[in-house]
Amino acid sequence: MKNTLLQTALFLCGMAAFATAGRAQNNQPIKVYWFTLSSIPLDGTWKPNQEPPFPLFPDNVKQLEGKMVSVEGYAIPLDPGGNQITLSQNPFSACFFCGKAGPASIMTVLFTKPEKSLRTDDYIYLTGRLRLNAADPSQPYYTLEHAVLTGKK
Repeated sequence: MKNTLLQTALFLCGMAAFATAGRAQNNQPIKVYWFTLSSIPLDGTWKPNQEPPFPLFPDNVKQLEGKMVSVEGYAIPLDPGGNQITLSQNPFSACFFCGKAGPASIMTVLFTKPEKSLRTDDYIYLTGRLRLNAADPSQPYYTLEHAVLTGKK
């Protein structure tokens, strides 16, 4: 009887540890790479004096909608208050705005608290909730909401 009771107690402790480890793992942000974000097909071609084509998000990108992710890239501060920046796969001299990359190589970052110390081309690490945009051509395809600066190179 003692042996069965001990085995049951050990089994329950093991299951509790396994369940706790699973929850901790689920709270970790998903690492997102620019290769994945920028390798998306577009609906149509981009012509001068025309709005950009809409993205056709593949399933692996659609699955990131609303998830906590971590991403890194080059800061392009646009808001003097530090509440929002554009994050780019490339430095400013080779970014989307300069014609060296596509629209899927940038994202809007909305911080939970202002980050006024960021300068153009600071290489930064962020976590936040990823939102996809396939409807508003005046905005980037990606937005990182509730963003937190987790590192800076």
